[in-house]
Amino acid sequence: MAEDEEKKWFKIIVPRVLRAILWGFIMGGEVLLLLNLTSFGEIEALIPGLREELSAFILVSVIFEVAIQLLSGTIFRYVLSATRTIVFMGLLVLFTNGGVIASTFPQIGGIQVTVDFKPLLAVLLSLSVLNIAKSILQAVDFLSQKTMEPLTSAEGA
Repeated sequence: MAEDEEKKWFKIIVPRVLRAILWGFIMGGEVLLLLNLTSFGEIEALIPGLREELSAFILVSVIFEVAIQLLSGTIFRYVLSATRTIVFMGLLVLFTNGGVIASTFPQIGGIQVTVDFKPLLAVLLSLSVLNIAKSILQAVDFLSQKTMEPLTSAEGA
């Protein structure tokens, strides 16, 4: 009896772990390649601190994706999805300094360039709110489907 339960858990856990590893790699692999390109240093000279900010986004993305894949089939998947969106919204506002990026170019005589993209940031944050609403609706749908499933008794099995 105990062996059957162990085999059942093994069949559930191993695919989830493998899927979580795969999706974690997919969510962070492309950006890791970008960070390791030799020409990335030129971009970082224009926007100082870009490497650290991208690394933070990658780390948060991979951690959340692995957790979401491990918890697939539960309500926590949708909770983590909404939480990931909220964290990304905060990081986006924090890293972009509220929608204004300023950089000084000492190579060109100390010219300072300021880019104000608050309207674009507002659109991105609005889309993020829609993503949170989507996650909540998916969670409600998941719970409604769970309530429709017939209950099985452990004694009858």
